[in-house]
Amino acid sequence: MRKIFTLLFWVITASGGLLAQTGRISGQISDEETGEKLIGVTVQLAKTNLGTVSDVQGNFILEKVPAGPQILLISYVGYTPSEIPVNVSPEKTLSLGAIRLQATSIGLREIEVFANIVDEKRQPPTPVATITAQEIEEKMGAQEFPELLKSTPGVFVNTVGGSFGDAQVRIRGFGSENTAVLINGIPVNDMENGRVFWSNWGGMNDVTRNQQVQRGLGVTKLAVSAVGGSINIITKPTEQRKGVQLSYAYSNRSWQNRVMLSASTGLMKGDWAITMLGSTRQGEGFREGTDTDSWAYFLSAYKGFGEKHQLVFTAFGAPQTTNRGGNATETAFEVVGDKRWNPNWGTLNGQFLNANVNRYHKPKFMLNHYWDIKDHITLSTSAYYSLGRGGGTSINRTASAEIAQPINRFVIPGDTPEEFQVPWDQMVAENQANQVALFTSNGQFITGAQSKYILQESRNDHNWAGMLSTLNVEVNENFDLTAGLDYRWFRGFHYQEVVNLLGGDFWIDRERFNDQPNNNLLEPINTPKREGERIGYDYSGTVSWAGAFLQGEYTLGNVDLFATATAVRTAFQRNGKFWHQEFLDSSLGKSEKFQFTNVTFKAGANYRITGRHNVFVNAGFFTRAPFFQDAFVDNRISNSVRGDLENEEIFSVEGGYGYRSARFAANVNVYRTSWQNRAYTVGFFSDTYDDFVNFRMFNVGAIHQGLELDWNIQLSPTLSLQGMASIGDWRWDGNANAIVLADPGLQVLNENQEVFIDEVKVGGSAQTVGALQLRYRHPKFWFMGIGGNFYDHLYADYNPETYTQLLVDPRTGQESNFLNQVERLPNAFTFDLWGGKSWKLGQGTFLRLNANINNIFDNQFVIDTFQRTRTLDNPEPSPFVQYYFGRTYFISASLSFR
Repeated sequence: MRKIFTLLFWVITASGGLLAQTGRISGQISDEETGEKLIGVTVQLAKTNLGTVSDVQGNFILEKVPAGPQILLISYVGYTPSEIPVNVSPEKTLSLGAIRLQATSIGLREIEVFANIVDEKRQPPTPVATITAQEIEEKMGAQEFPELLKSTPGVFVNTVGGSFGDAQVRIRGFGSENTAVLINGIPVNDMENGRVFWSNWGGMNDVTRNQQVQRGLGVTKLAVSAVGGSINIITKPTEQRKGVQLSYAYSNRSWQNRVMLSASTGLMKGDWAITMLGSTRQGEGFREGTDTDSWAYFLSAYKGFGEKHQLVFTAFGAPQTTNRGGNATETAFEVVGDKRWNPNWGTLNGQFLNANVNRYHKPKFMLNHYWDIKDHITLSTSAYYSLGRGGGTSINRTASAEIAQPINRFVIPGDTPEEFQVPWDQMVAENQANQVALFTSNGQFITGAQSKYILQESRNDHNWAGMLSTLNVEVNENFDLTAGLDYRWFRGFHYQEVVNLLGGDFWIDRERFNDQPNNNLLEPINTPKREGERIGYDYSGTVSWAGAFLQGEYTLGNVDLFATATAVRTAFQRNGKFWHQEFLDSSLGKSEKFQFTNVTFKAGANYRITGRHNVFVNAGFFTRAPFFQDAFVDNRISNSVRGDLENEEIFSVEGGYGYRSARFAANVNVYRTSWQNRAYTVGFFSDTYDDFVNFRMFNVGAIHQGLELDWNIQLSPTLSLQGMASIGDWRWDGNANAIVLADPGLQVLNENQEVFIDEVKVGGSAQTVGALQLRYRHPKFWFMGIGGNFYDHLYADYNPETYTQLLVDPRTGQESNFLNQVERLPNAFTFDLWGGKSWKLGQGTFLRLNANINNIFDNQFVIDTFQRTRTLDNPEPSPFVQYYFGRTYFISASLSFR
C-alpha cells in the first residue's frame, strides 16, 4: 500500500510539474500607419485551440501557453496576417510590446490624410466614433449605409419611405444639410441645398473601409461650416495582395438579391496596383411596391513614383432605379390593416406602376496626389469631378381632373381595397375621353385627347468640380500646423418633363390654380406638350466656393490644444430658361450674382489628467451663407430673393470627460448650439389649399443642447459589452416668417406669413436614445452579437399652417404655443441579432457565411410623422406617418481567392 501511495505522489508531482510548464504572452496591437489601437484582433497559437482577442486599447494576454518555441498568429479584417516566432519561459509573461499591423492596401495614407480625423499623436477635444471594417462586415447585412451609426451617441437614423436609399441620418437633431458628409475627405453635400441623398450612394457599404462620426464643431481639415458634425467615409484603397471575391446575399429589407464581385491585381511591376468592385441589388423591399434595380461600381488605382510621390485614382457610382414608398395618414394605415402598405403604386393594364420612381446616377472621380516634400512636411492634393444625372417622377393633374388626389393618402373607413392604390386605368380612361379642339396663340389648330393626368419627372442634373490641397508641417514634436485651400464649382440643371401622357395625346402646361397662360410665355399659348418635352420650370443654378483654412495643434505637457480659422467666399446665381406669368420681370435670364464672405473660429483643449482620465472643452463661432435653394422666393421660377439675404450665425460650446483602462472605456459629453437667421423650406400637403404647398421659411432660430454617454466593457478576452445614452433638448427659438407657394403649381399664395414656432420642439429625430450590444468573437473565426436600441422624445415635424395663430393659455391668459405643441410619439425599441463564421477551404481559399435578423420582435412603430393643419371641421386630423421596418433578415455567403 505504501508503494502505491508513493507512486501516486510522484505521478501527481510530475504532472504538476508538467502543468506548471506554461507562460503568458502579452502585447498591444495598432495600425502601422496611423497608430490607431485595434480592437477585436484575433491572436492564436499555431496548431492549438489557444486564442484570444485584443481589448478596447488593443491589448491582449494569452494564458497557459506551453513553454518553449511557438508561433503566434495575428489576424484582423483589412490587415495582413502576421506570424511571430516566440519563445515562452515557464511561469513568466513574454511581453511583445507594440505590434504594428500593416493594412492590406496601398494608398491608404494618401486617402486618410484628407479624411482621417483621429490623430493618435493627440487626443482630439471633440467626441469621435469610428465604425471599423470589421463592424461593417459583421453588422451591415441589408441595412442602409447610415444605419450602422444608430448605436452612436447623438445620432438618429430614419428609414422613412422604406425603399432602397431612403435612410436619413441626423446628428444632435441636425439633418444632412447641416452635417458635413465626406467621402475620402471630399465633400458630397449638394451645393445648392446642402442635403445628402444616400440613394445616390447605394452600395457604398460594399467599398467602405471605415466610417468616422464627429459630433459638434470638430477638427476637420476642410473649410466647412457644419452645425451638427461630420461623417467621414473612407473607401477601401487598392489591395496589396491579388485576389478575387464573389458573394451572394438574400434579404427581405430594401431588396431581395445582391451579387457582388471584386478583384485586385496586387502590387505589380512598375509600382502599379488596381482594385475593382461591382455589385447589383434587385427585387422588392420590405414595403410593397418598392422594387429596386440598383448597381454599384468602384475602381481604385495606385501608382508609386519612388518614395516621395504617390497617386491614387478612385472612381465610384451607383446607377439605380428605385420605386419609392410613400407616407399616408395614421388612420389610412389602420384601415388598410398593413403597415407595409404603400399608397404610391397601382396597376395599369394589369402591370405594376409606381408614381414615385427615382432614377439617378451621380458618379464621382477623385485623383489624390501625396508628396512627401521632406521630413515632417507633406503636401496632399485632390482633384475631383462629378457628373450627375437623374430625377424623380410624380403625378401632375389639371384643375378639372375628377380625381383630386390620385395617390390616396387619406384612406378612411368604408373605402374598398381598390381605392387603396393609384387608379391608373381610371385616369387613362378620363384622359382618353377628354377630346378637345384648341387653337394655339400662333393659329395652330389642335385636336385629340388632352391629358388631365400625366406622369412627370423632376430632373436634377449637375456638373461638379473641385480641388482640395492640404499642407501639413510638423514644426516640432509638440506643434503641428495644417493649412489648405478648398475650391468648388457646381452647376445644377433643373427642369420637369413629360414621362407618360397616360393614354392622352398631349398636355397643356398651365398652372392649375388659375387660368393664366402657359408656364413658359416664350411659347405660344396652348402649345401641346408630348412625352420627353419640358414643362413646369427650367433653370440652372451656379454655385462657387473658395475657402482657406489654417489649423494649429500644440501639446503642452498633458494638454493638447487646437485652434482653427477659416475664410470662405461663396457666390451663387440663377439662370431662368422659362418666362413665367407670376414673375414677368424676374423669371427669365440670369439673376444678380449674390456673394457672401463667411468665417469660422474654433478652439479647444484636451487635458490628460492621468493615462486613464481626460477632460476636454471646445467652442466655436461661424457664419454661413444661405443655401441657393432657400435664398430665392421660388428658385424654380424666379430670380427674386426674399428680402435682404443675411448670413446664418452659429455658436456652439461643448465639454466632456473620458476614462480608459484595459477593460473599460467611457465618455460623457455636454453641448449647446445656438443657430440664428436660418432659412429653409417646408413642403407638405395643405388642408387649407387642398394640395401640396411650400413654406419658404426665414428668420428662423433654434437651440440644440444635450448630454451624451458611451461606454465599452471588455467582459473577457472574447466578450464585450458596448452601450450609449443620449438626452437632447432641441427647440425652435423665436418666431419666423414665410412665403407660401403652390407645389407643383407655381403660384404665390401668401407673400408674408408669420409662423409662431417659438419653443416648439424640433421634430424628425428622437431626442432621447439608448443602445446596448453584446458581442462575442471566438479566435476560431466565428462571431455573434445582439444589440438593442431605444427611442423616446420623438416629435412630429411641425406644420407651419398650424402655427399661423397663437392660442391663449388659460393658466396665464397670454398667447402661447404651449397648447399647440407638436405631438410626442410613443417610445419604441428594436433588437438585432447577427453572427457569422469563416473557414479556410484550402491554400488561399476562404468561405464566409453571415446572417442578420433586424428588429427581432417585429416592432413596427411610427418612425416619422408630420402634423396636418387643424381646422374647425377637423380639430385633430390624423397625421402623416411612416413606419419602421418590421422583422427583416439577411443571409450572405462569400468566397475569396488570394
